[in-house]
Amino acid sequence: MYPSSLSCMLFFFLAGLSFPGFSKENPPQKNLYQEIIYVAVSKTERKAELRTLPPASEPSRVLHTFPIAIGKKLGDKEKSGDFKTPEGIYFTGPHLDTSRLSQIEYGTRAIPLDFPNLMDRRFNVTGYGIWLHGAGDNKRMESDQEGLVTRGCVVYSNEDLLSLLPWLPPHQGIVSISERLDQINPTTDQKELESLTQNWFTAWAKKDHATYMSHYSPDFSMEGKDKKSFAAYKKSLFARYHKMSLVMDTLRVLIHPKYAVAMMNQYFSGNKTFTADGRKIVYWQKNAEGKWLITGETFGTKRFEPMQYSLGQPMASQEGKKETRE
Repeated sequence: MYPSSLSCMLFFFLAGLSFPGFSKENPPQKNLYQEIIYVAVSKTERKAELRTLPPASEPSRVLHTFPIAIGKKLGDKEKSGDFKTPEGIYFTGPHLDTSRLSQIEYGTRAIPLDFPNLMDRRFNVTGYGIWLHGAGDNKRMESDQEGLVTRGCVVYSNEDLLSLLPWLPPHQGIVSISERLDQINPTTDQKELESLTQNWFTAWAKKDHATYMSHYSPDFSMEGKDKKSFAAYKKSLFARYHKMSLVMDTLRVLIHPKYAVAMMNQYFSGNKTFTADGRKIVYWQKNAEGKWLITGETFGTKRFEPMQYSLGQPMASQEGKKETRE
């Protein structure tokens, strides 16, 4: 998938992310905001929006809008090498130094996504190497191919990709890719899903096994456990931990036409002998009756951290990281 089979998502960032008088040495002191940030991508409209991701009761703010280019073939990705851009909700990995690759095609930096993710594997989608990266030769984006120029990935101009790096730091950046922008995080479902996630978490904290498991889909699976074995495992944990503490913060929901994600920071303590502090990502899907149910979960040690920004510029930047290719 890269370079011979890389399905790369090449975004095109506007070059307006730097502002006069603002730098790490001279940060702005007024009009500071702090929020989780994500990128919403529209394949049909060939544009993306840099948005805030506040709690469901608050409106999102569009910080920037910029044109993009996508895979050479239309439609959602199905298999490796089909030149289609995948649709879903993804998290960023460590930034890559692509200077050893073709500069005509990739530029000097790339932001890999966690494709295929848990839901892609559930849908039997295959492939790898989905990146956000520079155009390499920016003239590639001036072609008459209507923004269909990549192997499945997306192209920012080289300058704009460098400006994007601070907005999507490793293990913190969130990217939602869909056919249209209005399909991403519709307000009609946000409050319902946030409430469901809070009810699920409360049942967990209270060790209310029946209510807790009622939130799970019959198709749920996690680390080799189906719903039945997972339920038995959780019941044994509830019995084992006589003293259990569970705390959540920074709950956010992000809804996509295919599924939704609830993400949060979680601190767990059981019998004061076991602790887990990190981020929980819960994948929800609607069943045939339109009810949201949990189909998968992941947990990692990297906590979600809101970003500070002023006039659309984050406070800290991340440098690209050299890594080897497959």
